Amino acid sequence: MAQAKDIMVHEPFTTVAVKQTKNCGCASLLQGMISEIKMMILVGQHLNIVNFLGAVTENIRNNELMIILEYCRYGNVLSFMQSKRSTFINCIDDLPMAWITSIMNPELGEHNPDDESRMILRTTDLVCWAMQIAFGMEYLSSKNIFHGDLAARNVLLCEKGVVKIADFGLAREFNRVTYYKKTRNDRVPFKWMALESIFEHKFSIKTDVWSYGVLLWELFTLGMPPYPILTVNDEFFQKLRDGYRLEKPIYTNSGNG
Repeated sequence: MAQAKDIMVHEPFTTVAVKQTKNCGCASLLQGMISEIKMMILVGQHLNIVNFLGAVTENIRNNELMIILEYCRYGNVLSFMQSKRSTFINCIDDLPMAWITSIMNPELGEHNPDDESRMILRTTDLVCWAMQIAFGMEYLSSKNIFHGDLAARNVLLCEKGVVKIADFGLAREFNRVTYYKKTRNDRVPFKWMALESIFEHKFSIKTDVWSYGVLLWELFTLGMPPYPILTVNDEFFQKLRDGYRLEKPIYTNSGNG
């Protein structure tokens, strides 16, 4: 968290988030951050995306770079849900009317919604977040961009129950092809990845849809790790090939749909 001067119109100082490389001496990390800046400029502005505000490049020759982003007060959705498990209110039986009320007045909690210790998490908030994330991903799709690392840890929570998709380190833009074939052996989030991403190293807007499905599972289990009893190994990959899938999340309704 930092204060940026004159970065927003009619606001002398703005609370921002700063992502930086400092004295890392790692050219590949610096190049990755530069690529991320380019992608965020291409993405543009949207309510449900962590928006790019600027960069500090004056010491880039020394491998020092700062990315200035919107500040999301409550951190990532994964950690927030995990911290609220003991006080979670499951109101799935009150849907759909309860979630319509939540959309109309999406502030989490009662009394003082800006006091995190008193904020209450309900099923309606999970539905509201799921919808907002879908809006953000729909926007990326309209820009012909796939995210490549969609997960609850990469969705941030702001005031008034607004969530924003973050971390565009793996994002790519499509040009004339309909998918991107990954060739580098970077760390990849296998449990969130579609089958064609795991086995054929292909990423696309459609594989983001698979990741969104896993993210929904995270939301409606209040941040449980997907495939919790499985380790990422050859047995895990074979189970996926054989049709093994995530079980129904805990906090969903009793129907079969």
